[in-house]
Amino acid sequence: MYFSSAIESFQHELDTLVNVCDEQRKELRILHNLMQNQLERSMTISEEEDIVHHDLNALEIEARNFLEESHLVSKRLSVVESEIDAISHVKLMSIPFKIRIIDFNNKPRGGYPTINNLRLAYRINEKAGLRRDEINAAFVTTAQLLAFTLGLYPSLNASSIIRIIPIHPCAKILVNLPDGQSVHNLGFDTTNNIMELSHVPSRSIALFLVLMSQLSSHILTFKNQIVIAEPPFQMTECSIDSVDVAKLADSDIAAWSSVVFCSRQLALVI
Repeated sequence: MYFSSAIESFQHELDTLVNVCDEQRKELRILHNLMQNQLERSMTISEEEDIVHHDLNALEIEARNFLEESHLVSKRLSVVESEIDAISHVKLMSIPFKIRIIDFNNKPRGGYPTINNLRLAYRINEKAGLRRDEINAAFVTTAQLLAFTLGLYPSLNASSIIRIIPIHPCAKILVNLPDGQSVHNLGFDTTNNIMELSHVPSRSIALFLVLMSQLSSHILTFKNQIVIAEPPFQMTECSIDSVDVAKLADSDIAAWSSVVFCSRQLALVI
């Protein structure tokens, strides 16, 4: 009876130990799984850290490049600002126009209007020594003056269908219309060996008058903002000083000469 009770007690303890061992195995399995998960997380975090370090290195390189580029841009900006400051002190309208005339006849100028000592006229005058080269040079110089003035008003220059091109040996007037483009000589075409015309093409002078009228009207819109001299002659796009160019014949030398004279005086005021 005693031995039977001792065996049962011992068996009970063994069963208890078995149960404890089973519980321990379950806990070990759980701990093993937790450890495995931690290792996987640790590897993931390590990989992410490597990526972050790689991105940081890339950002440092980009930051260094940006600083270098910023320094270069700052230097370029400083140079540009210096150039702008230097240009701002240049008065284009005060720059003299130096025109070299071949076979220039240094005689008194009579009643011709002049620009840089060049006579501006409608036709040649052999008796006065006024030839095509001098008239061309005078119109080129006037075209340069007008082109500089137009450059001060970009909005007008962009909207106008008429362009003046102060090139040697003969200035040009370019007209852009919806139906096509045309080019007119503001002077004599010296590249053509056959020089039949003894006067500047009247169509070119009429277009020159249109451009002058547009410029004068545009400038007068700023009259309340800046001091502007009144034009010496009344002018529209087709007339100046009461001379209607639309009604003039090419042979009306006195009238066309008057138009050229008035246009020259108006150019000086503008």
